[in-house]
Amino acid sequence: MKIKHIFFAVVVIIFIGAAAAVLFMESIVKTTVNKYGSEIIGTKVELQGFSLNPLNGTASIRDFTVANPKNYQTPYLFRLGGISIKVDMKSVLSDTIIIEDITVSKPVITYEMLSLNQNNIKQIQENITKNTASEKKEAPKEETKSSSSEAKKVIIRKLTIAEGELQALTSAQKDAAKIDVKLPSITLTNIGENKNNQGESIASSISKIITKILNTATQTVVKNNLSDLKKVAKENLNTAVDSVKDKVKNLGIFGKKQ
Repeated sequence: MKIKHIFFAVVVIIFIGAAAAVLFMESIVKTTVNKYGSEIIGTKVELQGFSLNPLNGTASIRDFTVANPKNYQTPYLFRLGGISIKVDMKSVLSDTIIIEDITVSKPVITYEMLSLNQNNIKQIQENITKNTASEKKEAPKEETKSSSSEAKKVIIRKLTIAEGELQALTSAQKDAAKIDVKLPSITLTNIGENKNNQGESIASSISKIITKILNTATQTVVKNNLSDLKKVAKENLNTAVDSVKDKVKNLGIFGKKQ
């Protein structure tokens, strides 16, 4: 009987430990992404939900958004669709969490132009450059926080972003000057991996991923000549004018002919 009791107690302890690890992991990810993501990007970064299955190490993220800076009509710089994650569960309670795979499907990025020289992607890129530079200066202070969630490191073996969409529009003519193009697939490997295999902060990993997404979006803008504000607006305006001309022809100058 004693052996059965001991076995049962061990099972209970393991179950409680696994549940605690899951809650700990979920709390760290959500808090870190929302707090440090917002500090790095300079606008509100929000992760609504993160759930982890300890039995197979799979996780999912829902409702991940990055807000646009002020003065832009569209609310978000980008919204990520389905996000699936594979975690090495043995690493969850260690100092370095190993994420085997992250797959992001159907993200939507909005490229909004206030003028020929001002757009939301450029502004966010400038924010990241400025905020990560200040983060590096404060790095020694962060190292003194030994047991806090900020001290957690991460290594991401593979990140894939597929079937993305880039929406380009002008603030002056939000609906008339809107163009949708496909975003090239993005693949990153061994994010945070170094010689000591200690990983890097979750905030730093977020910065690298966001920067890669924005750089890809910028290249797409250049390739498709979407930065030519006048051309984008003119093409859509011509379409609208042609439509009006057709209606005028059908109606006559002063209405239908009797």
